Amino acid sequence: MHHTGIEKVVYGVEDLDVAKKFWRDFGLKPVADDSAHAVFATQNNATIEVWSSDDPSLPSPVATDTRSTVREVTFGVRSKGDLKALTEKLAAAGDVREDDEGVIHALDPLGFGFAFRLAQCQPVTPAAIKTNVPGNIKRLNQRGPKFDHASPLIMSHIVYVTDDLETQKDFYVDMLGFKLTDSYPGRGYFMRCADANNHHNVFLLNPGQGKRGFHHLAFELGSIHELFGGGNNMTRSGWETMIGPGRHPVSSCYFRYFKNPCGGAAEYDFDSDVVDDNWQPQEWDSTPENFAEWCLGEPGGIAPSRCYSGRVALSLGTCR
Repeated sequence: MHHTGIEKVVYGVEDLDVAKKFWRDFGLKPVADDSAHAVFATQNNATIEVWSSDDPSLPSPVATDTRSTVREVTFGVRSKGDLKALTEKLAAAGDVREDDEGVIHALDPLGFGFAFRLAQCQPVTPAAIKTNVPGNIKRLNQRGPKFDHASPLIMSHIVYVTDDLETQKDFYVDMLGFKLTDSYPGRGYFMRCADANNHHNVFLLNPGQGKRGFHHLAFELGSIHELFGGGNNMTRSGWETMIGPGRHPVSSCYFRYFKNPCGGAAEYDFDSDVVDDNWQPQEWDSTPENFAEWCLGEPGGIAPSRCYSGRVALSLGTCR
């Protein structure tokens, strides 16, 4: 299979107006907006769609304890041949539906909605980052950039919580053709689309709580300055940080997660690993230090141990 990455994510939400404000503040470009739904885009034209949670056209939510959550994620593929091959494999295993635009829709074994379409996202070329290191000066007599908001480049990955990890992983790898990049043995799998270079496009996690549901969606930014500036803007706009800023050793990226009224969290990422078929997957111990080598776990607190203390521990129990 030649799938390319995340193209669209659809949410069902309890409050459309609040959802619209969140994505505007987060830095996505408004594309459509009416009383029934709204569409927002990243710089590469991947889209977020928000609909009322009781809209009958949406797939059913997996978790029933919230009205606001992801209902479906759409991945791109290179060719009609890829769509045909996926349709045949999925039809042999269960139900699959093709809509009027040629997009195929199905549910994974635990009921999470997914779709595939011919890739529509476009490559992006952000401005080069000029950094200064003694002996390697890239920015002479120039101040470093300062951002008053973020403008996400792409949607990089989606995270699900599962109580049937192996079944879920086997479906994405064996049925859909995703490639394993790293893992927490017995607890989580990082997987990428076959033709994507993201460290992961899907992460599956079993926190040992017997739960299923959506956890978060991640967006790549162009610089660490933008991550801080975008985070400051979200705070000024009244949105609550879940955790961060910090840095993940597994994918090397800097992060900051925000609680999302559409469900779960929305994550800013910067400087994630870029991989291809020569990447060597690694097994990681499931420890606080491997989740984050450093992070702001609570306002005013900084240390890996703080990331796993108090109310933040509850959030991270179903996080990376």
